[in-house]
Amino acid sequence: MSVDVVVWDPDSENAGAQFQRVLALHKSNRARLGPMPDTGFRDRAKHRGLLIGFIDDAIMGYVLYDVPRSNLIKLVHVCVSHQSRQTGIARAMIETAIELHPRRSLLTASCRTDYGIDRFWRSLGMHVASERAGRALSGSILMNWVKRINTQGGLDLLETATLSSNLPLAVLDTNVVGDLFLPPEIRRDHRDETAELQADWLQPLVTFAVSGEVDNELSQNQDPTTRRHVRAVSQHLTRLSTLRPNDRSLEDALLSATDPNLVARDSSLRNDVLHIADAIHSGADFFVTNDSNVILASKGWTIGEHNIRVVRPHQLIAALSPESFMTDFRSSLIDDGDLEWFVVADVEIELEPAFRVYDIEGKPSIFAQRLRELLARRKTVTVQKLADAQGNLWALAAWELDGATLRLPLLRSIRGERGSTVAFQLLRYVRRVAWEHGATRLEITDPAISATLDAALTADKFSTAVPRTATLGPATATARELVLTSAAEVALAERSRWPLVVREAGMATYLIPIQPRWATNLLGLNDGLISLRRRGLGLSRELVYFSGSRIVPQDLPARVLWYATSDDKTRHTIQRIVARSLMVECVRLPTEEALARFSKVGVLRKSEIQAAADRDGKVNVIRFEDTELLQRPISRHEEIFKRYVKGRVQSMRHVDPQMFDEIIALQQDRRLAG
Repeated sequence: MSVDVVVWDPDSENAGAQFQRVLALHKSNRARLGPMPDTGFRDRAKHRGLLIGFIDDAIMGYVLYDVPRSNLIKLVHVCVSHQSRQTGIARAMIETAIELHPRRSLLTASCRTDYGIDRFWRSLGMHVASERAGRALSGSILMNWVKRINTQGGLDLLETATLSSNLPLAVLDTNVVGDLFLPPEIRRDHRDETAELQADWLQPLVTFAVSGEVDNELSQNQDPTTRRHVRAVSQHLTRLSTLRPNDRSLEDALLSATDPNLVARDSSLRNDVLHIADAIHSGADFFVTNDSNVILASKGWTIGEHNIRVVRPHQLIAALSPESFMTDFRSSLIDDGDLEWFVVADVEIELEPAFRVYDIEGKPSIFAQRLRELLARRKTVTVQKLADAQGNLWALAAWELDGATLRLPLLRSIRGERGSTVAFQLLRYVRRVAWEHGATRLEITDPAISATLDAALTADKFSTAVPRTATLGPATATARELVLTSAAEVALAERSRWPLVVREAGMATYLIPIQPRWATNLLGLNDGLISLRRRGLGLSRELVYFSGSRIVPQDLPARVLWYATSDDKTRHTIQRIVARSLMVECVRLPTEEALARFSKVGVLRKSEIQAAADRDGKVNVIRFEDTELLQRPISRHEEIFKRYVKGRVQSMRHVDPQMFDEIIALQQDRRLAG
């Protein structure tokens, strides 16, 4: 079979017979060609706008076209006899029209959708640029198809400007365009994540474009109002040129490298590779998609050699974010020696099984989607995980500072026995972070609060309304100013409004001596000479200390001032008041009972607890909460110490509550000076 294309010449010997055959083809196919009077047909033909296609010397098709402007070739009719379809004759005629006009840059065609030949136009590498109502009584729609041609002579000005920019080029998939531009009332699972691509700070850092295939896929939307809306509001995005149909080698290579089972499950991958190919040919740096199957398929593609990455929106944002956009929530420790916060930049596989709230987030994809949405807000939100030196996960949090509010749109602790302990201390930690950054209000906006975290929020006196909130401070106030009349009310106020410290509360206050090594282990004191406490202990807000003192305070809750003494074994001397706590219980028990009930939350060894017991084999168990290291320790040689404490401190003793108030005043003075 031979295919040949000629320009109809009205002066040739057989011009009349050829023209009659073309008219016959037109009349037999006019149901899908649209109206055209014979005079109009002949007029276009005389101006060399008629191409005739031959198969084995028989006329089997024709193309009628106009060249109305200097840059345009407008296809008026593309007609092939029924028996000659799929032979390539239509493509050959169109390519001839392009070759005859090498300085033209745009090929266009208008065709009704109900003709059912959209796939033909797409096979030519054309895409839908606009639409209008057709003339048919049935209410047809006329799609306007376009393609840039003769690109070897240069691209149009818009595409040239896009591709010549020094900025990274990111090509958007259809699902991303839909997230950005479909009307807001249409539900889109990834809309929140994708919307961050429109952030003002990102625009100077990247150039966005799309393959013309985006328009083809958008044109399949059955709602004409929505279809026209998206096309109109996305026109600022450059449409990339394509090498189809002349060169499909890259598309074929990508498809052949795709898992056949994946293609069988998702036939749309055949169209997806068209987008990728156009992006690669344009020299794009990123192809941005929310299609999980495209991302999965890309693992088998050797696209790295083309210097392009297939990414989700949040990954593009991470790749383009300047380091200065990272917030400074980087406190290394959470009251424990080998626990550290690490920035999370992507949806790491181990996070979901550790932190998904199963009864709320029914599928792993729900957790992953939530995490991606937060990662996409990279300028304002920092996502961090808490891990130990062995890489074990303890907590996951997302931080966002909004004026005087520190907002946590994600707050998770590990499950199991350690979960409640971690959650309880985690809330104290976020209070501290908020206060250090000038916030006076905390909001927990995580939509999936676990039962463990809910209990911790309740215990920490967060509001029960959604979002869960807490008000911080002031740093200090008197009991009279706060209208507090009992020690219990003072303790409750200090917990619910941490770092509030209530002065002039008249609460019973006890000075308790503690050896330096126990102060390090139990209180978190770190003077650079003693090893840090064992893992996990620092995550407890409620701890116990075993004492040989015979004093058993009854006026609880009470203040505790911890006095770090000297260590006879290490010859290490501190002799300073280093921390404060709230004593909530003190009981004198037989050593064995004390060990059975409290040894897991203490720091003394069994032999040391037994050594502290009195002649009756009993030991004091002091249970305390909410320990705070003093910013300004108080030496035994200072006047404030000497005024309230006489002689050596060898065991727990009661001191005047005024001593606590004066020590707190020194801490506030130091804070103001800093």
